[in-house]
Formats: sequence, C-alpha cells, structure tokens
Amino acid sequence: MVASASLALLAAGCSSPTGLSDSVEGTFIRAAPTWDLNHDGIVTCDEWRAYVSQLFKEADVNRDEKLSPDEFSRLAKVDRLFETADFKYYDAARKGYVTEADMVDRRNSAFVELDKQNTCRLTTYQLRAATVEQPKKENPAIPGSR
Repeated sequence: MVASASLALLAAGCSSPTGLSDSVEGTFIRAAPTWDLNHDGIVTCDEWRAYVSQLFKEADVNRDEKLSPDEFSRLAKVDRLFETADFKYYDAARKGYVTEADMVDRRNSAFVELDKQNTCRLTTYQLRAATVEQPKKENPAIPGSR
C-alpha cells in the first residue's frame, strides 16, 4: 500500500497547484491524498501515521530506531514531501537523529490547516478546495450547501 501511495506522489510531480503556497503547510496538503491507504476518499490521522511509520522502517537501514541525516535523505527519494519537511523539521530538539515518534507524533500540517473540527479526517473535497486559487463556496455534491 505504501509503495502505491509513493508512486502516486511521484506521478503527481512537483508543480504547485494554483493558490497553494510552497510552504510546509502547502506541501503537506498537496501530499495528503497519497496517505489514503484504503482509497476511500478520506485521509485519516491513522493512515498518516501508518504511512510515515512504514517509510521510517524502510529508511532505518541499520535498524537502530533512529534516522541519521543520511538515512532520512532516503525518505525524499520516495516521497518529495520530505524535501520540504526535512531532517531539520523533524529534528526539532537538534539531537542529530530523528526517531519514529518524532515523525508520527508531530502534528501533521495538513490536518492543522484543514481539520478545523479536529475529526482527524480530511475529505477529498477539502483537499481539492485547498488547492484552488478561490475555493468553491459550495460543495457541488450537496446543492445549496454553503
């Protein structure tokens, strides 16, 4: 599942959708659809944690449960999100390594920006609306919604 999500992200390219900045928040929002591991159109916090945990395990080549800067650089080859949310981003305490907890427990910027009701769920509509210059004021699937 993670491999297919990784391929989807790579296929998406690196161009920024209109209206979405190249900030860390914008990068997380653009990457979010790839975390929908069960392909139900809803990205959950649990799916994000499963995704990043699997990537962490694959990058931890010496199995010491820590990623060195060299090991962390493997993540960016699989998912370009980690070019922006880089080693320094996750090594906030400046320990010189990143643990799985550093990555899994750090609040995901896509959820911070878009999940205002703290449901730990992002819908395809929310993600699409965040990537356009002027988000639609109503959901086309629900006539009259505002």
